[in-house]
Amino acid sequence: MKSTEAITYTSIAVIVISLFFIGTELTGFATGNGTGLVNVTISTSAEINFTTALLDFGVGAVTPGEIAILNSEGTNTSWSGNATTGELVLENIGNTNLTLQLVTDKSPDDFIGGTTPTFQAKVANQSGNTGACTGTNIFSSYANINTTIQSACGTFFGYEAALDEIIIDFSMNISDDAQGAKTVTITAVGTY
Repeated sequence: MKSTEAITYTSIAVIVISLFFIGTELTGFATGNGTGLVNVTISTSAEINFTTALLDFGVGAVTPGEIAILNSEGTNTSWSGNATTGELVLENIGNTNLTLQLVTDKSPDDFIGGTTPTFQAKVANQSGNTGACTGTNIFSSYANINTTIQSACGTFFGYEAALDEIIIDFSMNISDDAQGAKTVTITAVGTY
């Protein structure tokens, strides 16, 4: 045998034996533990939005000597204008439950005028949103609304899709001595 052949066979044997031991080490047991972390911070979003933000009772006159009674559910007594149906719709578009309060920017005297005006609100769950408004609700039936902030959903106004909308109806008494175009702003205050 030539010396180059002997070196070649010896080299091949060394390579095979080395691969055997490398393979044995690679298939052995691992020791030790490792840990990793994944972090995310989700911000609380408290937002409400009037999806229906205008309620227009239209134009009309009070029957002389009478007091007109109007509400957004179609009541129209002693009023020459058309009956109004509709309401303001308020939606919780955030990602947390809120308490809800309502307030106006004018008293009934400043808004409607005339002799003994009244202005009232009623808060109810939007159809299909049962439980959207729970807890203390001054406006569960028609109640005076004015420049004093008052509770509408004292426990919570929900944010989940089936619990996130309420309707706000309004009623007013207008005496025959009230005149002019009238506007009042309703402010909804949500707190979490």
